[in-house]
Amino acid sequence: MTQLLTQLDLDDVCFIEQVCFGKDAWNKNMLESEYNGGSVFFGIKRNEKVVAYISARIIIDEADINNVAVLPEFRKQGMAQKLVDALAGYCENKGVKKFTLEVNANNTPAKNLYQKMGFVSFGVRKGYYHGEDAEIMWLDKEQN
Repeated sequence: MTQLLTQLDLDDVCFIEQVCFGKDAWNKNMLESEYNGGSVFFGIKRNEKVVAYISARIIIDEADINNVAVLPEFRKQGMAQKLVDALAGYCENKGVKKFTLEVNANNTPAKNLYQKMGFVSFGVRKGYYHGEDAEIMWLDKEQN
């Protein structure tokens, strides 16, 4: 089950960042800054530990998804989909209908998930991930 995360969960989130993103991981100060700056964090816990999370910054009627991460041993269980769905439901209650994100252009499983959910490719940020390109994707629920 997905749940809103609190600042007390940021150590777990930081661990997930390190495991999933290595050199591109957000550190605890960055995560705290996002949390204190108004970003929303949802997670899935197992045995009281966060094993998957999503965060997004909501600006007026748009949500900019910062990160979606699932620990490797919990992948292929639909957790990323559940996290995006939880965020979308939360945002819908706030009147947010537009979503954007960047995904590593080489991350085919993530791109396939987002496309399945209605996200469309909108462009490329060259060298965004330490020399690797990022694909910019958008979802507008008013048009879907």
